[in-house]
Amino acid sequence: QLIQAIEAIKAKLAAMEEQLKKPDEYKHFPSKGDKYYFYTSSGSIHSNESSSEDLKVNVYKTEEEADKAYNKEVAIEKIKRRLLELQGDWKPDWKDQDVTKVFINYYHHSCVFEPEALYFAQSFKDFPYMKNKEIANTIIDEMEDELKLLFDIT
Repeated sequence: QLIQAIEAIKAKLAAMEEQLKKPDEYKHFPSKGDKYYFYTSSGSIHSNESSSEDLKVNVYKTEEEADKAYNKEVAIEKIKRRLLELQGDWKPDWKDQDVTKVFINYYHHSCVFEPEALYFAQSFKDFPYMKNKEIANTIIDEMEDELKLLFDIT
């Protein structure tokens, strides 16, 4: 029995160790009674205690996470507004494979932002596509701080 108890404890410790190794980047969906943080459209950070097990979005474990998420949303909005000035209300047409759609990548080996042209491969991103590389380079030149924030570049 003692050996079985030791084996059970070992298994439980191994499971706990696996849980600790999981990345802490997963979005926090609080359970009933958990404290969570969120931001408002004006940028203020608030906290609340969850009153149910219902799924909640745009909530964060810490005030710092909520503040970082708000700042990223502001950066995306600034870029979208600048893109509206540069390319109007242009939207990518994924059915037309002859028309270039451009997005911005960050290359860690050279520490630079670069425009990347796509024709028929679409990725799921909050970041908008651009009409051409010239517009992308304008965003890179004018909005480097916002891009660094979005790409988590320090």
